Amino acid sequence: MTRVGLITNPRSRHNRSGDFIRRVAEFDDLPRAEPFTTTELTEALTDFRRRGVRVVAVSGGDGTLREVLTALPAAYGNEPPDIALLPAGKTNLAARVVSQAGQGVQGLRRLLDAAHGGALTRVEWPVLDVAWRDAPERRVRGFLFGAAGFAAGTQIANSHIHRAGFHNATAVALSIAATAASTLFGSRRRALLEGEEMTVGVDGASRRGGRHFLTMATTLNRLLLDLTPFWGESGKPIRWLDVPAMPPRLMAALLPTLRGRPRPWMIDAGYASGRADEMTVEMTHPFVVDGELFEPGPRGILLSAGQRVGFVAP
Repeated sequence: MTRVGLITNPRSRHNRSGDFIRRVAEFDDLPRAEPFTTTELTEALTDFRRRGVRVVAVSGGDGTLREVLTALPAAYGNEPPDIALLPAGKTNLAARVVSQAGQGVQGLRRLLDAAHGGALTRVEWPVLDVAWRDAPERRVRGFLFGAAGFAAGTQIANSHIHRAGFHNATAVALSIAATAASTLFGSRRRALLEGEEMTVGVDGASRRGGRHFLTMATTLNRLLLDLTPFWGESGKPIRWLDVPAMPPRLMAALLPTLRGRPRPWMIDAGYASGRADEMTVEMTHPFVVDGELFEPGPRGILLSAGQRVGFVAP
C-alpha cells in the first residue's frame, strides 16, 4: 500500500467554494494541508515525509504544481515522492499533457483506491529548473517558461480573459488571438513587435543576442490545443522556441510555428527552435513560469532539466 498525502490550494478556481475541502474531511486517515505560504507548504511536505507519504496529490493548477515541485527538495531531499494531479486551476496544462488522477473528490477516491490496491500507473517526466544566475540557490521548478511576447500574452490572459470567465483551452485560444490582434492592430503594436533585448544561450555554445519578439522553453512535448511550436529532434529534454523582434511575415509564420513545421524561409529569417540540456537567458524584463511573472535579476537565469519526477494516476 502506497501512502498518499493531499496538498490543496484553496484559491484555485475549482476550490474557492470550499466544497472540496469540506468533503475531504471525510477521509480520516489522509494527511492533508491547505497552505497559504511557501513556508507552510514546505512544513506540510516535511510532515508528509515524516508520515511516510510517497504520493503527493495536488489539488490546484499549474501554479500550485510549480510551488509544490519547487518546495519538494527542501522537504524530501534526494528521495522525492511521486505526484498525482487533481486539476483545479485555470489552465491545468501539466494535468492535460503529463498525467492526472481525475478531478475533485471522485478523482481523489479513485487515486486512494488504486494506491491501496497497488494499481497506480506511473510516468516520469523531466522538470524545468529555473535558477537565478546571481543567486543560484533561488529557483523555481515547473514546466513552461516564456519571455517577451509570451509574457505579454500571459498578462493579457490574467487581466482580461481569465477575469471574463474563460479558462483552459478556450483561454489559450483567446490569448493567442488577443496577442496576435494586439501585435498586428493594437495600440501596443510597435512595442510588441520591437520585442525585448535579450541574450539566449543554448548548451553553452550558440548565443542569440539582440531584440526578441518571443522566447519560450518547456519539457513538455506539446501544449494545450495540441500545439507543438517546436522543431529539431534530439534526446535532450528542453524544447525551445526563439523568434526575433520585428519578425518577418509574422502572419504567414504563425500557423507553421504553432504546428512545429517551419517553412524554409522562416529559418533564414531567424525563427529558431531546437532541443537543449541547458539554456541561459539574460534579460531585464519579467519572465513567466507556469503562469506567474518573475523578475530576472541582474545576470538573468539558467534553465536546466536534470531531474525527472514521477507522476501517478489510477
